Amino acid sequence: MKTIMQALAAGLLLAGAAAGAEWQELFNGRDLTGWEPQTKVDWQVKDGAIVATKGADGLLTTRETYRDYELEVEFRAPDGTNSGIFLSTPKTVTDPANECYEVNIAPASNPFPTGSLVGRSRHDGGEAPEWRKLRMKVESGRVLVWLGDKQIIDYKDRKPLEGGHIGLQFREGRVEFRGIRIRKLGLP
Repeated sequence: MKTIMQALAAGLLLAGAAAGAEWQELFNGRDLTGWEPQTKVDWQVKDGAIVATKGADGLLTTRETYRDYELEVEFRAPDGTNSGIFLSTPKTVTDPANECYEVNIAPASNPFPTGSLVGRSRHDGGEAPEWRKLRMKVESGRVLVWLGDKQIIDYKDRKPLEGGHIGLQFREGRVEFRGIRIRKLGLP
């Protein structure tokens, strides 16, 4: 009887882990349901993408918070745009090198160009006006970043963050985001 109960418990754990491994859309392509602006920016949805062109520096954050996860985001940023994707972030950030993980979208002239983890790890992903894809994995203080299909960052935080919101940043220039989805890691 004990062996049957152990097998049943193991099966339930595996089923729970598998359920937690499914991708969930964070943006429905129609409106900003599930997101909230933290500053005055002209966040809007156009042609299935979240678009920002002007306003005060700041974030559009998820209403929910997340701890260990994989995140995929497609973005388009013309030359000169300075933006980013904030992972495990509070709603308002004053020091991205300590309060969150910011995957930058910025020109090569920026100290942390596209694909870099601001204040932590530099990579020059270059500028390109077409749609590009970032995949990020945050798990127990380890942050992995892929630009397209190439892994570009593998960073281990000595003081791991406890989790937080996902944030899309507007800072300078037009930026667009779409295909935003998340997969929670570990047991639900």
